Amino acid sequence: MVPNAGASSLRIRRARALIAGLIGVGGAVLLAWWFQKTQPLQGWFFFRLAAIWLWQLYFIAACTSAGFLVVTRLVPAAHRSAHTTIALAFPSGIVVFILGMYLGGFLHLFGPGLAVLLPAVMLLAGAWPVWKAWRAAQQAEALPELRLTGLPLVLSIVGVALLGLLYLGVLSPAAVNYDAAWMHLTIAQDYAREGHIVGFPGNWVLNVPHVASIIYTWSFIVPGFELPALKWMMGLHTEFVVVVWTFVGVAAAARWLAERKAAATWTVFLLFPALFSPDGSMGGAADHFAGLFAAPLLLVTGAVAQRFERGPAVLWGAFAGAALVCKAQAMYFVVPLAVALLIRGAALARASSERRAVLQAFTALGISGVAVALPYLATNVYFFHNPLYPLAQSIFTASTPTFHDGAAQADIIMADWNWRPRGPWSERLSSSLAMIFTFSFKPHYSFMNDRPTFGSVFTASLPLLFVIQRPKRLWFGAGCAVAAVLLWALTYRLDRNLGIVVPIMMAATAALLLRTWELGWVARLGISALVLIQLAWGSALYTSLPGRIAAGVELLRSTFDGQTEANLRSHRHAFVALGQALPKDATVMMHTNHESLGIDRPVVLDIFGFQGVIDYRTFSSGRDLYDRLRELGVTHVTYYTARPLALSVQEEIIFDLFVDQCARSESTYGLLTMFAMPAEPPPQQPVSDVLLIGVPNYADGIYPLKALTLNALWPPEMKSYPAPAATAPVPQSLVSNAQVVLTGSAVTFEGADAEQLARDFRTARPGAGLKLWVRR
Repeated sequence: MVPNAGASSLRIRRARALIAGLIGVGGAVLLAWWFQKTQPLQGWFFFRLAAIWLWQLYFIAACTSAGFLVVTRLVPAAHRSAHTTIALAFPSGIVVFILGMYLGGFLHLFGPGLAVLLPAVMLLAGAWPVWKAWRAAQQAEALPELRLTGLPLVLSIVGVALLGLLYLGVLSPAAVNYDAAWMHLTIAQDYAREGHIVGFPGNWVLNVPHVASIIYTWSFIVPGFELPALKWMMGLHTEFVVVVWTFVGVAAAARWLAERKAAATWTVFLLFPALFSPDGSMGGAADHFAGLFAAPLLLVTGAVAQRFERGPAVLWGAFAGAALVCKAQAMYFVVPLAVALLIRGAALARASSERRAVLQAFTALGISGVAVALPYLATNVYFFHNPLYPLAQSIFTASTPTFHDGAAQADIIMADWNWRPRGPWSERLSSSLAMIFTFSFKPHYSFMNDRPTFGSVFTASLPLLFVIQRPKRLWFGAGCAVAAVLLWALTYRLDRNLGIVVPIMMAATAALLLRTWELGWVARLGISALVLIQLAWGSALYTSLPGRIAAGVELLRSTFDGQTEANLRSHRHAFVALGQALPKDATVMMHTNHESLGIDRPVVLDIFGFQGVIDYRTFSSGRDLYDRLRELGVTHVTYYTARPLALSVQEEIIFDLFVDQCARSESTYGLLTMFAMPAEPPPQQPVSDVLLIGVPNYADGIYPLKALTLNALWPPEMKSYPAPAATAPVPQSLVSNAQVVLTGSAVTFEGADAEQLARDFRTARPGAGLKLWVRR
């Protein structure tokens, strides 16, 4: 009787469950039917956001699965806890993903098929090892448990809330920042459009390390997203995923440095609010992709240093190589960690029994690092005969395309001289050493009006090293961060670039605070005061991007207003509209402008120091520029309607003459003006002598055109403004000798001067605050 009663009870429960499920489905259908009467379902933003997150979960699962396989094969179980394994798995999978995407790009496979199949292969490759590890942990009752009480619970609640605020600020396409619209997302856009890896001879900055753009390319080729804004949102969500996994690595590194199992260490990001500010926020750039590898590389350094086994060394090289080709400034943390391994290896190699292992480990490390970086290096060799193009042109003298001073342009202008330490070596060293302690208090390049946004608690916590017992690992973590800051100060003092070192600072800070907390109530009161002061300051920074947050909120509520489609189409509307107006085979030259995201056509820049294909200094007429653009396959030209002054007076004159002769019919898209290159070339009318009146930095008088090539971007010691060849009273005695007159916007002519100009010259197109007169 009892078994029958049990079976009957089971059938009743199943029937009830079935009925409940049907009721739920019916209710959902009813609600959907009712709500769609107000707004059709296909217009709901929720479904687009859900599609983005389904793809992101697919990406996370694929990278974690393949990465788990890599980590368990390379790093012995004795060197990693469950938390460390998870922290290492995702970045390991990212390396596999990058290599797979490069292979697909070389084979011209960028498209929906690769977007679906590559993650599928990665997911299946690690599925069985993940399942076996899961079952083994279940049987051993060793699955990690989430038990949060007290302070860790409070910190986690606050952390999740601010993580949500962080997400809200990156939800909308409005979060796409300038660099992403110039470089990172634009590279991905071009790769996806062409279906393969391409080079960018007309935009040098697109050829420096940008492996993050390979990952962004996946966001552009996944099926189901027709609107450009949704593809940009995919990229922004991928960056958000990377930042969240960076926090996982920070938590694991903090526990390793502190030699303690502690909860909520990931919330240390609250003490580094640069993520919420314009300087360090997410916006489709590459910094956070490089930073993803910082904390994991710290962990793997510890594993390698124990016995110099080849497996951990291979993983170390892979992480270092991936970080460096994400952003060259990853050298800030790669170099100190490499030096630490060299010192440790040299100490072990004194014993002959360890010498072979050390040598093999470093060999494996070097090979894996080069292997991961090789696709990027090979791409530049193939397109430009220089693995580091456009840098190192003085070393790789066959670099092409370039100019006679291309190496100087790349080294001084593109790699902006303004942010490099200057003066004698002793002064640079002393100021750099001081910056170890002042970098967080005195920003050098900040959009926050030089207000500190990160690193202050790290700096203030360093003295705690002297009061903590057995702080060996803490000294190592803090020392690596300090060495990274010193290397940054000695090379390129752009504050944003230090963001890639912040994960190590976070881990060291969390570990220092955790170990100090153990010293008792007096110590706890002291560090609580330190933390609360930082949180009070940070509270003003957490909402320092109100425009982005408002854009995210507006997008979330767009369903209610029926404005989802209009909202998504409004972002970068001018660029998208301009691109849609162009033929599929168009190539665009952009004058004095970097941004091209949304145009989705091959783009050539003409900005001095940022490209190697257009050298205005060799031109003497608008026809010369026309001929060069035709050689480059340019079909259309665009410029800002209210454009800035060109970088040299000679360039301003040549471009204005070119537009005056060639712009037969122009179209305007927001702030952009565009015209098609005419089929017939303009007449050749070379200019030799130019009269300047009221032009900044130049005395009034007549100049040879070739004397006006001085570029505004050269450093002061390289600027020497020429004197006019003739300086008689202006303009009557000079105007008869000039072919072109260029005047400042405030210059006016009266009487005989005005009559002479009107008789002998016509007004060409006004430049940026200047006016051009061309002899009739």
